[in-house]
Amino acid sequence: MKKQQKIEIVEQLKEKLSKAKSVVLTDYRGLTHQQLEQIKKGLKIVGAEFIVIKNTLLKKAAPTSSFQIPDSDLQGPSATLFSYEDEIAPLSVLAKFIKSFGLPKIKIGFINDKAYDEKQVLQIASLPSREVLMATLAARLKSPIYSLHYALNYNIQKLVTVIARSKATKQSQN
Repeated sequence: MKKQQKIEIVEQLKEKLSKAKSVVLTDYRGLTHQQLEQIKKGLKIVGAEFIVIKNTLLKKAAPTSSFQIPDSDLQGPSATLFSYEDEIAPLSVLAKFIKSFGLPKIKIGFINDKAYDEKQVLQIASLPSREVLMATLAARLKSPIYSLHYALNYNIQKLVTVIARSKATKQSQN
């Protein structure tokens, strides 16, 4: 690669790192080309990007970002996951792929500028999405109100039924 190309790639990486909400560095050894393309397609749907990057170029781009990648994680072949829209959804896609194929191996992950190891990244990926958590919270907050409404409504229904039966019995007696 020519020096000018490397400079352009480093600039692109700086831009990607500045836009990313989460970054996961993986070791992609053992993945076939088809599996790599499958990961890329799945991640593109959720607003993320999975790119094979030379460690030296990533090392030059990282100091300008809030993601401080240790040199120990920049060993061996690396592919990087950049999540632009949602921090967690792309991690879930990656975790499903890892569960299916056992690859790629996560070196380190950064979510909201905080570093996590492989185990922690996979735990975070197993969490439900933000929308599901918000819906669950809303349902739990509404539950007592619905219970009170049901209890009050039941007593009114019972009163109406008693009055209707009383009226029916008076009419049948007459």
